[in-house]
Amino acid sequence: MRKGETLPEELRNQFTKKTMPDAMPREQLRRAPNPRLVSDEDLIAILLRTGSHGCNVKELARRLIAVFGSLKALITSDWRTIENRVKEYNKQNPDNRIKGFGPVKCLELSAAFELGYRRQRLSPDDIHGVKVRTPEDAYRIFRVYFAADDEQENVFVLPLDADRRPICEPFLVSRGTTDGVIMHPREIFKHAIRWGANSIVVAHNHPCGNPTPGPRDIAQTKSLLDVAEIVGVRLFDHIVLGGESFVSIRSLAMLPFAGERHLFIERDNHQQ
Repeated sequence: MRKGETLPEELRNQFTKKTMPDAMPREQLRRAPNPRLVSDEDLIAILLRTGSHGCNVKELARRLIAVFGSLKALITSDWRTIENRVKEYNKQNPDNRIKGFGPVKCLELSAAFELGYRRQRLSPDDIHGVKVRTPEDAYRIFRVYFAADDEQENVFVLPLDADRRPICEPFLVSRGTTDGVIMHPREIFKHAIRWGANSIVVAHNHPCGNPTPGPRDIAQTKSLLDVAEIVGVRLFDHIVLGGESFVSIRSLAMLPFAGERHLFIERDNHQQ
């Protein structure tokens, strides 16, 4: 099994039922030869620590996961979202309420989830060691900076040196709405110049989950390319993230990115 890979839920359940069906969540984890064999509700129960009157901690964890529909939806939510979803569930299910689940538990869960999220990030030294040769290289750096449940579009910029290695971590330059964000060239290139970047990669997300660039995305990218030529900082690519995938606007071959302008001039001359 590869690092970071999870086992199928059916296999985890079989392991639990055969080896320790009555063990408490912490004991499940202690006995398991591999933590990936422990069920989702047991892991959440360990974080919750205690249940409430009439609802043991394992059942509490099971209900909490059910509120969100999946473990992924739960662990990618911030503490306010967790608190609001539990309140909404309790209003709709007065006879099956999640009791004893206040702000403190929401904060504790959110902190644990955030640590897991940060574990995926490359350290500044690791980031600097990556050479951004392809859109996939850029995506692997950017993807952990965008929250899966973020309902706003965000713009991040990654400054690169002459060898196309990151100078620093990606930084946030703009936050928008659910269906748009302003990419002001002044803000983007101000930071690029301050870091002495030779080139940059810009990335933004589509909260709807569809990474397909729209006309506005293409138009804003063209504006960035025009300014890049003036200030002398190349725009290597513009990555659009959505769900678990991404689209490289450079790869669409719709605009003349750094080093490609002559190809568009030749194409225009040929068409004439």
